[in-house]
Amino acid sequence: MSLTMSWMRRATAAPTAAAGAPAPNDGGRVQAALAALQAAVACLDTAILVVDRELRVVASNPAADRLWSLAEPAPGLPPRATGLARLPEARDAVQAMVAGDAAAAAGGWRRRLRTPDGRTLDVAIHRLPTGEGLVAARDVSESVRLETSRRDFVAALSHELRTPLTSIQGYAEMLQDAGLPGPLRAESLEVILQNTARLSRLAQDLVTLSSLETGAYPFRFERLEVATLARPALAVVAPLALEHGCELREETLEPATLRGDRDALHRVLLNLLENAILHGRPPAASGVTPSVTLSGRREGGDYVLRVRDNGPGIGSADQPRVFERFYQIGVGHTHIPGAPRRGTGLGLAVVKHIVREHGGEAGLQSALGEGSTFLVRLPLQEENHAAGRAGGAHDGSAA
Repeated sequence: MSLTMSWMRRATAAPTAAAGAPAPNDGGRVQAALAALQAAVACLDTAILVVDRELRVVASNPAADRLWSLAEPAPGLPPRATGLARLPEARDAVQAMVAGDAAAAAGGWRRRLRTPDGRTLDVAIHRLPTGEGLVAARDVSESVRLETSRRDFVAALSHELRTPLTSIQGYAEMLQDAGLPGPLRAESLEVILQNTARLSRLAQDLVTLSSLETGAYPFRFERLEVATLARPALAVVAPLALEHGCELREETLEPATLRGDRDALHRVLLNLLENAILHGRPPAASGVTPSVTLSGRREGGDYVLRVRDNGPGIGSADQPRVFERFYQIGVGHTHIPGAPRRGTGLGLAVVKHIVREHGGEAGLQSALGEGSTFLVRLPLQEENHAAGRAGGAHDGSAA
């Protein structure tokens, strides 16, 4: 039932004795005003629901129909707010108000509630003069997620800064000792340089991520052959793989043409390959040689690049969050004990944003004990490539 239709009937039936007989066009003005109200309420994102004591729906707007999945139990019978009934706090509050509990009705009722399916709702309840309960609810799940993400980001950034700064401070204080032996002095300087470089990378990654999230990153799109992206990235990480005893392999790379930013996509592959080399390592006790493989092939209208490792894998609980800033996986996918952390915790977040800006998608396939495969799915641009050659288009055009 339309929310304002029920109010409209009440308004037009309201006595007008105090004002005398209405003018012939008064009814038309009332109808027009209520029609405008009906249109406004129908456009609200806030779910507006009017119910009686038995939680039978007296009126609702489209947002309430969607939020509470209202449906008539049988033809001719009013729908029931079963979704509201699943929230005991809200159900008890509205029933108390409709029953005439003055304490419950005073000032209304408002809470943030968690639904059984994991959503977060901001719910406000008031008693109407007609005796029914008005329930206004908004789905604030995304806002809560963003608030949590911001808090986690600040906490993680503080941690990432504290570790190298503490190390720099400690070794700098050691260098103040004039009697410090030469080897220890050289070691102290090396540690300071390593941690300074780490802070520099962190700052650069933060700037890059910020520019990606705000749309300020200076993309320059051009036609690219897959091989010109993949092989240079493999060459860059080859010394890192050798240092960590990791076999670096190139499997089938089907030829294809993409349209993208060369430097940005090169960074995507570097981040994924470095991540696999440093963190996707099998347990030392297993005796298995670490290996990382890069492959690519066409799949429908897309081209899919895969970076696969033979490490411990990533559990299902961690997988949805691996592309978040600074997210750390507790077991398995960790840095080598005793080795300096070379990453900033932002690499996969940068990957996600760059790939999205290319109209693609970054993903993960993994299971504990079975290694991990990071995927980059990008749209093929073969038709654009052919059209560009025919029309004399040139590469390097600004996005």
